[in-house]
Amino acid sequence: MANETKSEAEQLAQRQLDRYNAHDLEGFLAVYAEDAKLYDLIDGTVIAQGREAMRERYRKRFEEDRVQAELVNRMVIGSRVIDHEHVTREGSDRVIQAAAIYETHGGRIVAAWFVNE
Repeated sequence: MANETKSEAEQLAQRQLDRYNAHDLEGFLAVYAEDAKLYDLIDGTVIAQGREAMRERYRKRFEEDRVQAELVNRMVIGSRVIDHEHVTREGSDRVIQAAAIYETHGGRIVAAWFVNE
């Protein structure tokens, strides 16, 4: 529907994607809860827990790798958003297929699960 308002969950997912592509580390982190957890979707391991751990993880991705994520498809199911993305690194022709599931609550992303090729 053309006039449909985006849900809070979708707005949060889009905000973090926009900040990711702008390499705005602090703006990106602000979308996540202070104690957010990031998981590997395949084996369930915790990739990072909390904004400080996320800051270390994403600083290199933003400053050195200069990553960009192109949204291919998005599904919104209540407080969850599932994104399919094509991720590239500056200076590389390689496109990585990635999927992310974001769980939102209280105006922040509280958890995310990632899988990529």
